[in-house]
Parts: sequence; structure tokens; C-alpha cells
Amino acid sequence: MTIVSTPQFSFMSANFLGREKNYVDVTGFGERSKSIADAFSPVETYGERIDGLFSEISAMGYRGVDLWIAHCDPTWATPRHIEGLQAASAKHQVEIVSLAGGTGKDLVSFERTCQTARDIGCSLLGMGCPFLPDHIEDVQNILSRYGVVLGFENHPREPTPEVVLEKIGQGRYPNIRVTFDTGWWGTHDYPLDEAFEKLQEFIVLVHLKNVDAPVTHVAAPLDEGCLNLEPFVHLLRASDYSGWISLEYEPLAHNPTDDCRRFLTLAKNWWEKPSS
Repeated sequence: MTIVSTPQFSFMSANFLGREKNYVDVTGFGERSKSIADAFSPVETYGERIDGLFSEISAMGYRGVDLWIAHCDPTWATPRHIEGLQAASAKHQVEIVSLAGGTGKDLVSFERTCQTARDIGCSLLGMGCPFLPDHIEDVQNILSRYGVVLGFENHPREPTPEVVLEKIGQGRYPNIRVTFDTGWWGTHDYPLDEAFEKLQEFIVLVHLKNVDAPVTHVAAPLDEGCLNLEPFVHLLRASDYSGWISLEYEPLAHNPTDDCRRFLTLAKNWWEKPSS
């Protein structure tokens, strides 16, 4: 019998985007500059707040986190914030796998994001980047300077793998790779297996996410949306994918803790179950 090793599954901290408002009147990712900034930016209480966040992630069974940039935003993060973040990571034995979110409005903001990643000790950005492809040389130089890799994430403006490849310079730049987001391929109604085949050699991170229906981008439980994600997990295994798989589910109206605990077990079972 062949024993298949289980990959590492991480928790997307943006899953908790409604946490600070107790999932009432949550506006979406705009909470980064609202309720989450209000809660996490004060340095006097940051250590306690980020420790609580990591405690919840660890209690669900996760040993890695894709840290939504709202939880350590380069626009307000100080060395004291970063010390608190690193302490929480070490205490709860939850590795900071990547920074997720946005790169900022200009290259100065992008450089600040890379510097924050370096200071945290995280070498991977799993996010979109509006400066590609027009400023790809500048992006590569900044990434290289800070020892960081950008896993460029397919988002609304990347409906096909060909667009992704164009934006990353066909993979010619060593610090510019791909974060493969299943949810956005579902929104664009693009087959996961075809997208994976075309991008496989550049993928450094997978965001495993489901959505209610094509065209929409409403978060759905991993096993209840329009995408059949189990065969895709089998495809990752068959392709010897060895990177992290981030489990992503960002409901606006309820706490996803129980869901995300179940998703971790579900995803591991999918990986270990032989494909039919």
C-alpha cells in the first residue's frame, strides 16, 4: 500500500473578517480599515488581541496561518506590533505561512508591505498586485531586495490563466510566482483542472475556496458551493504539490470557527482518499 503524506493546511485569517463586529453589519473586506484597524492598531492592546486570534486558530487544529494584512497592517504596524505577532506565533506554534490581502496603492506601499513581511519573518505574499505587468521590473527588484516572493493571486481581472501568465511575465521573474485561488476560477466559471495545468509550474500557494455560483463571489462552505473541490485536491496530490493549502471561507453573518474546524478534517480526508 502506498502511504500518501498529508500536505500542510493553513487557516486564512480573513475568515475572521467579521469577528470584531460579532458578525453584525459586516461590510466585507472593507473592515480592514474599520473595525479591524480599530481593534488591532493600538499597540498597547495588540499583543493580547493577536494572541487571542492565534489561540483560536490553534484550537481548531491549524499549524499555519495566512495572515490577512489587516491583522498587521503596514500602514500602522510598528516593531512592537511585530514582536507581539511573533510571540503569538511562537506561543501557539502556528507558522505565518504568507501575508494575504492587498499590496497598497503605489510602489511605495508595496515596498512597505515587503518590508513588513521580511520583519515578520514571512517570505511569501499571497495576493494580487495592480502593478503587474506594467511595473514588473520594479516589483521584481523590490521583492528581491527584501527576500520575498509574490505569489500573484488570480482575482476579478484575471479571468483566464493566460492573463495570469501575461501579468507574471510568463514566469521569467524568480520572485514572481502564482497563488492559485479556486474561488475566483469558480466565479469566472473556468475549469479548475485546466487552469491548474496551465499554471502548475509557477504555483507556490493554493487558496482553497468555494463560491455559491459562477459570476458571483459569495463565500460558500468548501463542500457546498458550485465547485467540486474534492477532485481538485486529488489533482494536487497526483501532481506532487508540496506547498501550503489555505482553507478560505469568509461568511459575513456568522462565526466560521466550527465550519473551519470541520473543513480541516474534510480537506485532509479528501487528500488521503484515493481518487475514483
